[in-house]
Amino acid sequence: MTRRRRIEIREVLVHLGGSEGLLEGLRGEGLFESDFLDPREAEELRIAALMIEELGVNPAGVQVALHLRRRLLALESRLAALAEHLHRDEEG
Repeated sequence: MTRRRRIEIREVLVHLGGSEGLLEGLRGEGLFESDFLDPREAEELRIAALMIEELGVNPAGVQVALHLRRRLLALESRLAALAEHLHRDEEG
């Protein structure tokens, strides 16, 4: 089993140029409550910071957008698996 490296959230914020206020707002919406993130969560924090700082989305809007993004990625994964299954059935 491969262990994914967990990254300290403060390290990610420094890299993104984000502030404590950004993190406090997101945590107020129930996001990024852990002090350590896996790579997927670090990417979500990057996206959240961009939405807030460049698009003016509030933390509640970020929560909704990230939820929808997760659902979309899950559906895309399921669709790819289904397409692969159908492709194998056509060949067999």
